[in-house]
Amino acid sequence: MTIAAETHGLSVVWQDLEVAPAELRLDPTLICGQAFRWKSTGPNEWTCAIFGHVVDLKQTDTSVLFRSLGRLPSASETNEDLKLLLWDYFQLRVSLQVLCNQWSKVDPEFKGLARTQIGVRILRQPIVENLFTFIASSNNNIKRITMLVDKLCSRYGQTIETSKGIFFTFPSVQTIAQDPEVEQTMKELGFGYRAKYYAKTVERLALLGDAYLENLRHVSVEIARAELMKLSGVGPKVADCVLLMSLDKADAVPVDTHIWQVAQKRYVGRLAGSGNNLEGMQLPPDKKEQIQKLARQLGSFKSPSTKAYELAQALIVTLFSPYAGWAQGMLFSDDLVDSVGSTATKPKAKPKQVSIKRKAEKQPAPPKQECKDEPVAKRMGLRPRPTGTTFN
Repeated sequence: MTIAAETHGLSVVWQDLEVAPAELRLDPTLICGQAFRWKSTGPNEWTCAIFGHVVDLKQTDTSVLFRSLGRLPSASETNEDLKLLLWDYFQLRVSLQVLCNQWSKVDPEFKGLARTQIGVRILRQPIVENLFTFIASSNNNIKRITMLVDKLCSRYGQTIETSKGIFFTFPSVQTIAQDPEVEQTMKELGFGYRAKYYAKTVERLALLGDAYLENLRHVSVEIARAELMKLSGVGPKVADCVLLMSLDKADAVPVDTHIWQVAQKRYVGRLAGSGNNLEGMQLPPDKKEQIQKLARQLGSFKSPSTKAYELAQALIVTLFSPYAGWAQGMLFSDDLVDSVGSTATKPKAKPKQVSIKRKAEKQPAPPKQECKDEPVAKRMGLRPRPTGTTFN
């Protein structure tokens, strides 16, 4: 079904998201392998059908601007509502600068990363979209994942016509479940052997109900990971991506060959020795012995393996908890730039992808959260705001 652009209650004039570039830059954040549906539609402009809107974003020298080019009848009706949804999506109540300052006390090299990877954030994506996207990511690359997800949306999603063209919403589980031949449809769309994963996962989620995935936000990392891995096509890495980028588990650290190499290059040489020559790193006294032991163990692996991935994950969590997943995101973006050049000039670069099968390391949960703006937050399903790293 095609929905003509509706903007009742919304101005098509650009609105200010009120976030400095030091806290959010669209270019690296939207193309570094977290999300796959944002399209570059103009100079410094990105567009996507999300939250029932076709959301248009524009990076400026001082902020990020937003507007709705069209919406579904069921979508939020005011610019203020959309602004709250975008603040939640980009997790803007978590201060990236505060986190970088904290990480820099452990590793002084984060001072440089805070400049070169300025504004690279972890997204808080709709759970089903994130889950289904990363099921397609195994043994795949960004360009092909994007193509497959676009086909999925064009087949099952609703279309919204706008001045920038037609955009497709991400379909709900219930919508896909209405197809009696999900596996065959997914094969026709090009998902290959993954088609059966989607068919089984759609069937299971349809039986479990809408609240099942949402409720995983309120349980421990270990329980949430175990539940996700009951779904077809979900291994440890896919589960960790969903934990970090949708389920509020800020200490979840997805590890692939990039992060294994980062841990080897940045930390093994500095930490594996028995002495105190740590090249400026300041380790918590109660964790120093554990961190150095992990570094020595990791240094014994000269090529990727399941155990090597486990050790790299454990090392990053121990160094940068309780927002280790965010630190990993910045390290990954920096490694991607080193591999393919500036993300600003090479948006279509293909980072090397690997299939990771590993037993995930136990990880502490992120700080407990409290809810402000309760009526709006509850009505729109926004998450509570993290304490300790927020803006005033």
